[in-house]
Order: sequence, then structure tokens, then C-alpha cells
Amino acid sequence: MVSFYIINPSHKLHFLSRLMLKGSKRILKGINTSSVATPSIAPSQDEEVKQRKRSKTNASSFIKSDLNSVPLEGFVRDPDYFQEDSEAGFCVFRVENTLFKVHKCYLLREPSTFQDMLSLPFVEGAADIPIPLYDTAEQFRDLLWALYAPPIEFASVPTEDSFKIERLLNIAELANKYCLVSYETWALQCILALAQNPMGFLRSAPSEVCARALNIAALTNHHELLDMVAQRLVARMLWTDVERGPILDVAESRGLRRLQGVAYYKEVIAMEQLSGFDGDETRAYFPPSVAAERRARFLAAHHSLVNLWECVRMAPPTFIDSGCTSHADCLAAWSEMWIDASSASQTMCHGQADVLGRLKTMMLLLKKSMKGPASPISMDCTLAALESITAMRDDIVAGLMDHFERY
Repeated sequence: MVSFYIINPSHKLHFLSRLMLKGSKRILKGINTSSVATPSIAPSQDEEVKQRKRSKTNASSFIKSDLNSVPLEGFVRDPDYFQEDSEAGFCVFRVENTLFKVHKCYLLREPSTFQDMLSLPFVEGAADIPIPLYDTAEQFRDLLWALYAPPIEFASVPTEDSFKIERLLNIAELANKYCLVSYETWALQCILALAQNPMGFLRSAPSEVCARALNIAALTNHHELLDMVAQRLVARMLWTDVERGPILDVAESRGLRRLQGVAYYKEVIAMEQLSGFDGDETRAYFPPSVAAERRARFLAAHHSLVNLWECVRMAPPTFIDSGCTSHADCLAAWSEMWIDASSASQTMCHGQADVLGRLKTMMLLLKKSMKGPASPISMDCTLAALESITAMRDDIVAGLMDHFERY
């Protein structure tokens, strides 16, 4: 829903109350004068016109009082989207301290909130007042770029060189806000194309940009884009030091449990590392700045994750027979290799609650031990075993949030 208004209701109510007061006085005056016998004289046509003109009220002062007080010299005209020599068929918008003069035909090509804005009844005295929009000038400028762009721009294959992700996000957000369906669909498809690139913006862009992509995907209920962005961000949060705050804010507001669980999990691991974990004692330190309820919740989650690790290391994932003639022998060898990998020094160097870190190290060790002709497991069973580790990891990631809800 667009937060757009022209007249402050308090001014309007005050204005209406004055009109009612004037009307009451006029009625009372009529009653008082009616007691005196006077001939009834009908007003002339010219007097009626004068009365109608006097009843019109200039609303310019009301509108100006709703706008933030910015000196006239503080406004700047956008160099690209303010045509000095154009008058007819244009409307002026004020976004922050920037004025945009936009041709109405670009705003009315499809049903949108702009159509509703421009169809509002004409208010005398307001024609010279820019319509205020509560976006950023950069956002609105990017939306106008899309509205004015020739069709060939939309037909080209999106790349990060030709379409900057920030511009696409600005277009998608404002197109959604102002109900420009075709532009929203186009922008989301471009963002999806960029998100599918494993070396794209979700790998290297600032956390704030990734969070915006996540938010617009959730806001528009674009399942394919949401799944892709979430998948990339889960991996990035788990294995890099990306700032998690903006992503967590979106995950919490949109109820994205998997991303919430990963962000909380990484916080627990970070706190465990600060506690000076020595490998023999379960300790986790949470600074006093962390609220007491959150501290207790995370300590309970830490304990739950430590118990999860005990289950993981004692119960290797199983895999079905895929045609191996010695499947039973492979399973027996797999169990021994799993126990050895779980107790290896490389695995134990991770914190007690770092289940996923330990599991990743185990996977690398097991791959190495099952490589080559000397492997005690057949090739078919090797592939199935590695897939079982991946499935176990995905199940753990999907259930991380559960450890923080048991408290």
C-alpha cells in the first residue's frame, strides 16, 4: 500500500469545521431576518457565480504544510528526468530534495498506483505543488530509467555488467510498491538470472544487498528466487565471515526458519570460540550485552548441539544397495571409517557445538580414504556414502532452528 497523501487530515477537519460554523451562522441569520417581513428577491445570475467563486478554497497552504520544510533553493532538478521546456502532459514529483518532471503517458501505460494518484480530483491552488513520494531519489531515478527504457534494453540477457544489481533491486521494490506488475516481473527475472550465477552477487556483494534480494523475493512470493537466494546465503553464512545482521533481520521479519537457524548457529559457534574452548570442557561465553533470555536460549541451544554431535558421530548415515555385490562388507567398512574420521584430530579441532564444521572435515577425510583402488568400499557404495553425508548435512541445516526453540 502506498503511503501517499496531499492534505493533512487535521487541517482538513479544521477547515470543514469552519465551513460548518459559517453555514450555521448563515442559517441563524436567515431565521432572524425571516421574522421581518421583507419582499423575497431572487439573486441574479452574476451574484450566484460570485458566491460559487467565493466558496472555493485555495488548498495550496494545506499541501505545503504537509511537506517537509525545505528552502526553495534546496531543491534540485534531476538532470535526466526534468525537462525544462516541457509543460503539457507532465507531472512533477518531489523525492527527497530532488524534483522529477515525468510525462504522464509513461505512468499510465498500465494500471498502477500512479494512475490512482493522477486521477485524484483537481484541487484549486495545488497545481504548482510537486507530488511528494517517500522513496529515495536514487530509487525513483532507477524506476524512471525502466519506464523510459527502449524495448531492446529489456530483451538483452542480464549480466552484472549490463544490469547492476542495485538498480534491479530499486526497480523491483518500487514496481512492487506502486503496482507496476510488468516491470516487477521483469526485474525479478533479471535478479533470478544473476542469482543463479555461482560467482554472482550473492557470493561477493555486501550483506545489505543480499538481504534486499532476499526481502523482495519473500515480499513478492517468488518461490524460485527465494529458494535460490536462501540456498546461496546459507552456504555463504556457514563458510564465510559475511555480516549476518541484515540477512537475519529479513529472515526474522519474513519467518525464514532455515536462514534464522544458520545465523543463530553461527552466533553460538562464535561465542564458543570466544570462550576459549579447549576440547575437554563444554563452555560457551555470551557477553553481558546479550539479553538474559537470549543468553539462556543460546546456552540451551549449545547444549542441544553438543548432544546432536554425539548422535552424529556414533551413528553413520546408511545408504541403500545400489547393485554392489559386497554391500554388507562395504557397510561394515563404512562404519569403521566413520568412527575413525569422527575422532580424528582435524575433526576435533572444531568446537563441540560446531556439528557442521566437524561434518565437513569428516567428509574431506572420508573422500581421501575412499579414493583409489585401495579403498575398502566399492565405487558404487562410495558415491552413495558421500551422498548420504550430504543428505545428513542438509537435514541438520534444515533443523537448526529447532535447537533454539526448545528452551
